[in-house]
Amino acid sequence: MLFVTIGMLLSEIMKFIRSRFPLVFLICLLALILSACGEFPQLKGTLEPTSLFAKTIPPATLTALSEMEASSQTPEPDPLGIDWLDLEGQEVEFWYACDRDEPGAGMNAIVDRFNRENQWGITVIPQDRGLVLDPLASVESALEEGQMPHIMVGESSVITEWYQSGLTVDLNPFLNDPAAGMKKADQKAFYPGVFSEFILDGSVRAGIPFSQSIQVVYYNESWAQELDIQSLPVTVEDYWEQSCSPAGNGEPAGLILSPQAANILSFIYAYGGDPYISVDEGYRFSSREIREFARDWRELSLDGCGQLISNYPNPMAIEEEFERFNQREALMIMGSSLMQEHIQTGWADDWQMLPFLGPGGTKVVTSDQQSVVIFETTPKAELASWLFLKYLTSPEVQAEWSQYSGYYPTRKDSLQFLQEFRKENPAWASGLNLLKYSRSKPPHPSWQIVKLAVEDAFEEILASPNIDLDDQLDVLDLVASELLEWGRE
Repeated sequence: MLFVTIGMLLSEIMKFIRSRFPLVFLICLLALILSACGEFPQLKGTLEPTSLFAKTIPPATLTALSEMEASSQTPEPDPLGIDWLDLEGQEVEFWYACDRDEPGAGMNAIVDRFNRENQWGITVIPQDRGLVLDPLASVESALEEGQMPHIMVGESSVITEWYQSGLTVDLNPFLNDPAAGMKKADQKAFYPGVFSEFILDGSVRAGIPFSQSIQVVYYNESWAQELDIQSLPVTVEDYWEQSCSPAGNGEPAGLILSPQAANILSFIYAYGGDPYISVDEGYRFSSREIREFARDWRELSLDGCGQLISNYPNPMAIEEEFERFNQREALMIMGSSLMQEHIQTGWADDWQMLPFLGPGGTKVVTSDQQSVVIFETTPKAELASWLFLKYLTSPEVQAEWSQYSGYYPTRKDSLQFLQEFRKENPAWASGLNLLKYSRSKPPHPSWQIVKLAVEDAFEEILASPNIDLDDQLDVLDLVASELLEWGRE
């Protein structure tokens, strides 16, 4: 699991990069690699369970909580050749990290209800792995020592590595099983950008998406109207033009140019590019679309309409961005949807979340997903884990988790269970309209280290106006290739 534990080797990587490619300096913040969860935004509303099991339903008819009200007396075949009765007493160890670990609330409440009401006699034993400084490192250490759960909610960035290491199973046999599988209608209920994109080796499904946060553009609508901006941006040209709108003292209103990988990747997608080609071919940052974005990115900075805030060495960069937004020192900033609670403008401004835009009006938000994986253990434990997975990823449970955590669901049919919550949290609800534009990050675990080179290269493009942009992107191609090869050794 080389790429996942790469943080412990960053010093060696930096020596390697500095000696081979002096133009690119990797940002060495371990938290950027190993952080598992963002902070939960403080949202309004009283959380109520959204679903209950109907104990009279034959187990073979249960494919999601949304189907539980319709029972059937028609005999069903045993799932994957295992007798339903053999699941009685099966224990399932479930690891997760994104929670507050409150008894009777959040994930604990979700698991407790499954244990009370599932009729197979399955008992899920939850274990919060997030109660440490570095949750992902804690999980990796446990796996290396041979400690392994049956099922886990994990960051999509590490799921590929776990599957390639032989730790987790392909979920396709479970997904398509006639007795215990997930109906096609339920599969289609997931947002396409988060369900269809996360496929390994062309066919392997290593995880099922459970929740997501999205990278967005925060936009001060009240201030824009005072600046005589009549409409929201529709194309990326609108973003650039509005950033140059005069504000106080004749200074541009501005967009904070934060060279975080998620922001850069979102704009690349919106420009029609994709830096990740394939496992064999790796990455390419010198494409026409990426060059076009890089030129626009730099021109905005040179015109004085974009404000660079360096990520390194500045651990307070994100807080500084939101502070400028709150003080009307920037019309727009980019950030995670989980950062909503940091917006506290002194003018009681109306603001909303917008997608990243491309030249033709293409809309994109990059999704940071939490997916459910099943570890390779025994056939009965894997089947029991799959049944809990279906419960966990059902629309009702996803809606319940969204109310508790502030994460967004990965299924469109969850929205029907969030109507009151959306009314009470309009800013959060504005992000729901963006989920249909979701794109996944590159699935290969190498992205965890390649993204640091991307951040450094694009920050240098902004900070060094005389740098040759084409050469910089060519060098970035070489660096990404070398890092990919280094990780394979």
